[in-house]
Amino acid sequence: MDITKQNFLEQLPSIREAIQNATFFAMDCEFTGLASDRTIFPFDTPEEVYLKMVENSPPYIIVQFGLCAFRVEPPGEEEENEKKDGQPRVSYQCYNFYCYPKGRTNVFSCQGESMRFLADNGFDFNRLFREGLSYANETEEQRYRADLKDRQATRAANILAAAESDLTEEEPKLGEVNDVNMIPVPPEHQQQVDDTAASIEEFLQSDRQELIVGSCNAFQRKLIYQMIEQRYQRKVSTSTVSLENNQKAIKVERKRSTEEEQALDEQRRTRENDDLETNVGLSLVLQELAKARKLIIGHNMLLDLFYVLRQFFKPLPADYQEFKKLTKEYFPLLLDTKYLCTNAEIKVNVNSSVLAHVYDAVSKAPFSIPKVHPELPDYQYSVDDEKKHEAGYDAYLTGLCFLGLVSKFKANLLQLPKDPNLKHYLNRIFITRLTDVNYIYLNGKEPTQTREHIFYATFPETWRTGDIQNKFKPFGPVHVSWLDNTSAFVALHNRSAASSVLKMIGYHSGFKVYNFAQFTQMKLQVYMPSSFAIHITLKPFLSTHVHAGCNLSFPLLFVLLQRPGAKRGRNGSSSAGPGEDAGVRSAQPVNQRPSGEEKGQKEGQKIERPQTITTAAKRKGTDEATPPTNEADKDATAAKDDEHDNDEDNGGGWRTVKKARKTFTDNNDW
Repeated sequence: MDITKQNFLEQLPSIREAIQNATFFAMDCEFTGLASDRTIFPFDTPEEVYLKMVENSPPYIIVQFGLCAFRVEPPGEEEENEKKDGQPRVSYQCYNFYCYPKGRTNVFSCQGESMRFLADNGFDFNRLFREGLSYANETEEQRYRADLKDRQATRAANILAAAESDLTEEEPKLGEVNDVNMIPVPPEHQQQVDDTAASIEEFLQSDRQELIVGSCNAFQRKLIYQMIEQRYQRKVSTSTVSLENNQKAIKVERKRSTEEEQALDEQRRTRENDDLETNVGLSLVLQELAKARKLIIGHNMLLDLFYVLRQFFKPLPADYQEFKKLTKEYFPLLLDTKYLCTNAEIKVNVNSSVLAHVYDAVSKAPFSIPKVHPELPDYQYSVDDEKKHEAGYDAYLTGLCFLGLVSKFKANLLQLPKDPNLKHYLNRIFITRLTDVNYIYLNGKEPTQTREHIFYATFPETWRTGDIQNKFKPFGPVHVSWLDNTSAFVALHNRSAASSVLKMIGYHSGFKVYNFAQFTQMKLQVYMPSSFAIHITLKPFLSTHVHAGCNLSFPLLFVLLQRPGAKRGRNGSSSAGPGEDAGVRSAQPVNQRPSGEEKGQKEGQKIERPQTITTAAKRKGTDEATPPTNEADKDATAAKDDEHDNDEDNGGGWRTVKKARKTFTDNNDW
């Protein structure tokens, strides 16, 4: 059933009843855009993925929310087949909510490709814009309710004050000023105010029931209300009405009694309360869903969960653990069928975890989908009449896929959260692109994985997977996870060979290899605030190479920060620029021996020093941009490179190179 602002209040009681009677739910959402996953690396932790999503997610919104409430009942006598099979009866009610923000202050983003995708799949944008149901997060709802309560209380107090005034005070004289805050009537509006006063005088002498004062803007209405309060507060009652063209107007009636005013105010309260329910809109359904605290099924539901929490409840916290706590506060039982498909027994028969493909797989043996009955026959879905990418239909299909998948475990549909097989999949939210720990575990901490066998490699753009595999061939089979055209992760199947990679990897121009700890350090530098990143990058250099009393001028600092190692690809990878010698086989420094203090430092910190001031060319005492001028120089340079590359006792350390100092008269000379 489609739910819009036209039928929301009418259907809200039945929606709440369906939620209260349901055994479990399936949900799905359609968005105005999808958060980019280009910043997510295959070996990121779930916490890193979440933090990147929070930082990089534009204000896209849910424009369609699908909720399918499934009810499971023991087999009844009226169902002979089910009674014979001993299978419970499964029924459903499905709702498809159009969702659109109300008011001028609500701004959201759209992604062109996502909007085109929705249009290609028959999304009704006219219905969305005209009839879309509003929503409000918790803070907005509290403000709406507080404002309405204040207005209603003020209006009730004014009615009582007017009643008391009728008994004690005299009729105010014409032109008497009752309010020191009265707005002076501008000359250009005086005639309109006078004409309105004349119309009211004429109305009072007639037998008409009401007078409509229209054709005025908000300021003009304010002036007219002010005039009526000043001159006619004991003769007429006023209210605001909407005309057929949605323009506001003032309705003037003869003065009502206190009892009539209170009865009219009660009717107005009812309308205002209904308007408030409509303004909070879809959030009321999500609140009811949260109160139910029942199992909710989704397929690849991380983004759905992300947007639902942000749009209907609270801003997402910057702390990962707080996100878990917030999620469980509202939705304590979640199951992602995308993650359920990673089960070894299920993967044998489910080759693809795309929702439609999962349904095709579970529709056949060894799976079985029980017969599902619509509780609202006039509003039912059927797989024979596909409505792909309609949120309600996708929620329905997700529920069917879940029923088919759990048939593999012969799960008790009446006690799903307690099923021992499903416990391993509850509250584990699947994360796309991750290689090992590919889920967020809401109930606790995700398992940690060693990264010693993972290496980050940068290489020329012309390289293909085979070129990378050839470089790692001495270490056995590898798995290559591409990041962009010039960088990738390389995972060794033979983990015991990991300690030899940086020592034995061959040299190739433009090819660099870093262990995962070094990559993590580089990644931290990319995502840190700029001032802090400068501090940690320069500190090793300053402490080692700058003598006491030496002044480091700004131009020198600037050149250090523009070092070749600071250049990044779009995924934070180091890559050589034009004319640069990027032929470093690992990130370990090679031309200075480490001191005892330096040996105790973390391995990941060593990456900063070669990036700061050391390159292959500088240890040769030549300028990188200037190649050897003749064959003899080239041979000498190559020999020096071989000597350094094959030096077994350098240990990846530093070696001091003495160079003549040069004095500069000023910054321009520099």
